[in-house]
Amino acid sequence: MRGLVAAAGVTALLGVMILVGGAGAALAKETQEFTSGQWTGFSYTDDDNGQFTDCTVWAFNRDNVQVGISVQKDYTLEFWLNSKSWNLPANQSYPVSYWVDQNGQYHGKAKVSTAKFAYVSVDQGQDVFNELKQGSQLTFRTSSDDYVFDLTGSRAALSKLLDCVDQYAKASTSNPFGGGAGGDQTNQNGNNGQDSNNGNNNDNTNNGGNNNNNNNNNNNNNSDGQSGNNAALKTLTVSADDVKQFLVDVTGAKPSMITVNVRKDKGGALYYNFTTPLGGGEFWQEQLGNGKLQDVALSYLQDYKSECKGDFESSPNDPEQGQHGNLATGTAVCSQSPYQDNGPEFLSYSMSEADGVISIYLTYIGGNGAKAKTDALGKLIARRSEEQIK
Repeated sequence: MRGLVAAAGVTALLGVMILVGGAGAALAKETQEFTSGQWTGFSYTDDDNGQFTDCTVWAFNRDNVQVGISVQKDYTLEFWLNSKSWNLPANQSYPVSYWVDQNGQYHGKAKVSTAKFAYVSVDQGQDVFNELKQGSQLTFRTSSDDYVFDLTGSRAALSKLLDCVDQYAKASTSNPFGGGAGGDQTNQNGNNGQDSNNGNNNDNTNNGGNNNNNNNNNNNNNSDGQSGNNAALKTLTVSADDVKQFLVDVTGAKPSMITVNVRKDKGGALYYNFTTPLGGGEFWQEQLGNGKLQDVALSYLQDYKSECKGDFESSPNDPEQGQHGNLATGTAVCSQSPYQDNGPEFLSYSMSEADGVISIYLTYIGGNGAKAKTDALGKLIARRSEEQIK
């Protein structure tokens, strides 16, 4: 669902750069978004479903070979290589190494997408991304050739690249709990799976997105005709600095290693997207209204379950009551999430309520089976939230 913007503005790379379903930029519909020096940036959407897949910046080297630095909708990273002179055999992959300047080498597989395009999944995405922003030269080594690319202007280009992804991915965040945080999944049921975050309804297939303008605002009418259970707040009662300090306390990381960015969904509700060295997520607030805190959590889990294409398991914890509020926490696992290129996804949520306002932290991990089994950041947030209400 998400992943890479930590120190370098990369949503706390959840580790692996997942591929665009093997089709990638080469087969997707492209829209030019910006130029920055030698770099040209494009956004891509899946030809089959029209959903946002990634943003990529491209540049040529002296041999007329093109490199693409691609950030997926879940904020993971991969490289694309393209040459008009190539005639690559289908369904093949080849060992490749790559490095920036005098930094250490990384190893991976160059997988053929089309006769002219190959892509490389990046396992150390955040480290590589940071090196790219600061570097002057990127080298790929194959069994027979070295391909060298000039990184002049990469810092500005990659910053714009993240802005591009942020624009579209946050518009389709895979937040299954809805709310100011993009409430994409909750709203998918009501809006045919289109996300409403940031007004860019390009469902984050990797980041899962639905475009319901007001996920939580969709609870305007109950089946019994009563007025809404809960609705996202137009103005958050917690500042970005407060959220950042909370995450500093939770993770023990330096403030410079944590980013908190303000977002707005189509309904005008604000939320924060955050990244830490341990992972990323979202924070938003809602009015509790007529509902109970645990019921709100369970209703969002049910909506997320309806979007899961594989096995689904949720583990809501018993609600807790303290002197300073109430807390609902839990997790959910989907073995085939539409927000992770149909791969596994693990979610953690912490919903604390005080004076009728719910403050919600959502974290997520996905992209492969190993990464989707645990969420250290979610556990730490739940523990800290529990301390705060007591």
